[in-house]
Amino acid sequence: MEEQRLKDQDTPGADRDPPHVSPISDVLGSARSQRRSSRRAAILWRVSILVALIVGMKILNTTSGNLVMPSPEAVFRQSVEMWSDGTIPRALAESLLVLGLGFVLAATTGILFGILLGGFPFLGRVLDPYVNAVNATPGAAFIPLIIVWFGLYAEAKIALVWLAAVFPILINTTAGISNANKDLIEMAQSFGAPRRALFWQVMVPDALPSILSGLRIGAAVCIVGTVIAELTMAQSGLGGLMIKAGNRFQMDRYFAVVIVMMALGSLITIGLRLAERRFGRWRVSLRDGD
Repeated sequence: MEEQRLKDQDTPGADRDPPHVSPISDVLGSARSQRRSSRRAAILWRVSILVALIVGMKILNTTSGNLVMPSPEAVFRQSVEMWSDGTIPRALAESLLVLGLGFVLAATTGILFGILLGGFPFLGRVLDPYVNAVNATPGAAFIPLIIVWFGLYAEAKIALVWLAAVFPILINTTAGISNANKDLIEMAQSFGAPRRALFWQVMVPDALPSILSGLRIGAAVCIVGTVIAELTMAQSGLGGLMIKAGNRFQMDRYFAVVIVMMALGSLITIGLRLAERRFGRWRVSLRDGD
C-alpha cells in the first residue's frame, strides 16, 4: 500500500483534476444565444434604417417641397385612403394574378428544361448559346412581338412576366443539376439506378439550393416584369396606379403604391428564403443518411 501511494505521488499530474470539458448542451446553448443576439441586432439596425429613411423624407420634404418628396404623414394618409376605398386591393389582386400565373409558368418550364439541359450534357452544350443569347436580350425588345401575338391584356402580361423570370430559374437549375455530386451519381449507377431515378432521387435533391436560389431571383424579376407589363400594355394593377399618379404629380399617392410593391417583393422573398432553408436542411439530412 505504501509503495503504491509513493508511486502515485511520483507520477506527474496524478493529483491534478482532469481538464474541464464543456458539455454539448452548453455549446449548443451558447450558439443559440449568439444567434438570438445576432437577430436582435439585425432587427435593431433595420428599425434604425427605417427611422432614418422617414426622417430623411421629412427633411427633404421640408427643404424641397411636396413635388420632390412627399411628407411621411401625407403618404400614410393616402395609403389609408387607398386601402379603405378599395383602390389598392383591386389593383393588388390584378397584379397578383399576372405575377402568380407568370411565376408558376416560369418555375415549371424553367425547372423542367433546366433538368433536361443539366442532365443531358450534350443537349446542354447544343442549346447553351441560344439560351444565353435570349437571356442577354433586353425584355423590352420582345414587347412588340408579345403584343402582336397576345394582344394588350392579361395573356400578354403573363407572357412578359414568364419571359422575364424563366431564364434565371432555368440557368440556376441547369447549373445545380450539372454540378450534382458525382460520387452519389456513380454510386447510384453502380447499383443499377435508371436515368429517371438519377434525376429525381439523386440529382434534383442535390441541386435544390441552386433551384431555390433561382426561384428567389425569378420571383424578384417577376415583380419587375409585372410592373413593366402594366406600364407598357393596358394600364392596370399596381403599375397602372403608379403611372397615373406619376403623370399627375401626385407623389404621395405614387409613394403609397411603391411601398405596396416593396412590401410584396419582401414577403415573396422571405417566403422563398424560408423554403430554401427548410429544404436545405432536408437535403443535408438526406445526404448524411439521417
